[in-house]
Parts: sequence; C-alpha cells; structure tokens
Amino acid sequence: MIKKILFPTDFSATAQSAFRHCLLLADKYDADVEILHVIFPEYEALDLPVMAAQATKEKAEAAGVVMKTFVETGLAQVQAAHQLGHIPNVRSDIEIGTPSKIICETARRNNTDLIVMGTKGEHNALERFFGSVTTAVIANAPCNVWIVPEEASFERIDIIAYASDLKEADPYHIWEVGKLLEPFSPIIHCVHVNVKGSVEGAIDFASLGAFFEHHAPSLQINFHPLSGQSVVEALEEFIDTYEVDMLVMYAPQHNWFERTFYKSHTRRMALEVHVPLLIIKK
Repeated sequence: MIKKILFPTDFSATAQSAFRHCLLLADKYDADVEILHVIFPEYEALDLPVMAAQATKEKAEAAGVVMKTFVETGLAQVQAAHQLGHIPNVRSDIEIGTPSKIICETARRNNTDLIVMGTKGEHNALERFFGSVTTAVIANAPCNVWIVPEEASFERIDIIAYASDLKEADPYHIWEVGKLLEPFSPIIHCVHVNVKGSVEGAIDFASLGAFFEHHAPSLQINFHPLSGQSVVEALEEFIDTYEVDMLVMYAPQHNWFERTFYKSHTRRMALEVHVPLLIIKK
C-alpha cells in the first residue's frame, strides 16, 4: 500500500509539473505527501562560522516562503483541472545537506512508500546536476521511485511496459507491479530486449505467460520478446508504437542494478524517457 509519498523539490518549473503529478497520485492512493527541499549550507573560504550559519539560516527562511507558494500553486492548479476524491494531506520540510543523501535518509526515517521526482534530462549544467541527484536517489532509495519527465501528463496510466530481466523471480516481480498499479487497472506489456542474441540461464516468455494465465488470470498482461542493438532504442520504439503511459523497471539488488542501470544506455533511459518511469526497489 502507498500511504506516504516523499516529493523532493528544487522549486523549478520541472518540479512544479511533477508536483501536480504527485498530488494526483496521492489522490489515487489516498496517501499523504511530504515535500522536501534540501539546501546546501553556506560556506565561503574566509567566512567566520557564525556568518556562515547566519547565511544558511536566511537561505532556509527564504526557502520556506517559496515552499508555501509552491504548494499553494500546485494544489490550486490540480483542483482547477481535476475532480479529486480528496485533498491530499501535504506537509513541507526543509533540510540542510547533500540532496540525494538527505532524500534517502528522510525516506528511510519516515518509512516512505514512494518517492516522486521530476526530471528534465541532461541539457545544461543545472539539469546535469539534478540528473545526478535523480540517479543517486534511485540507487540508494529504500523504497520505490517514480520519475516524472517534465512533459509527462497524467491524463491516463492505462498501458504499462515492464522491462523484464527474465530471471526466475520475475513472475513475483510482475505480480507485485500489477498489485502496486491496481488502482489504474492497466494493461501490462512485459518486454525483454535481447541485445546479444542469447538469454542463457533465463526463463522464457512462454513459461511466464502460462504461469500468469493459471495463477493470475485477472491481470491484463502480454509478453513481447524484442531484439535490437540498443536497449534504449528498442524500449523507446516500443513505447511509441504501443502508446505506453509508463515504463517500469525492477531494481532489487546491486548486481542487477550495476549490470543494467549504471550502463550509459539505461541511465539515458532514466533521464530522457518521455513517460513516467517507475523503479521498483527492495
């Protein structure tokens, strides 16, 4: 169950767009939202500690004012465009430190069920920095992470693409995704991209199909073995062809993560995909 959502923000236009997405998710799951803004402490080479502390305090106070406007604007925009079942309970927090570390520590401390983050890709220095925060959070988060590209809309989440690693635990992982996204009643397309032309040691899609037909007939699920020279290109083509509303990847352990996510092509997918990306964590 998703009852606690953590939303980190840098107050950018990208974050404002993602916050609207987050509020609609909170409405769908009947969840509370904690908004977190992390500021760096003020350090100057010749500053006295007292001066640095005062500058940091002033920066935090200014962020508090911006936070209030940020929340009010997001709530007003969502209520004007959508019929909400309930107004999500929103709490704001401002912390001092390194963003990715504070985000993960906050999620762990508060038993957060889901982190929702906005991202815009790598096109300038600021966005490269924010991208590094996103990937660091995905790598170290204690819970699932929902990434929202700036241009992503929340008109529907009807069609899901699950990027399968074709390992023995996949039936459970796919079932878990189905339960997590049950409020949306989506069609799930399970996709595996075979880049090297071999899946030695992996289970096959025929076995997966038979398993779900017997054990979970209520899930609307299809299986698509794909071939290609690039995982990113194959997934992007599939997303466009099938009009996918969300891409889902599973990251249970570092061995899988290091083998897939930290390769440049999968990191590109996390930062450049134009539909929401859900990373399932353990």
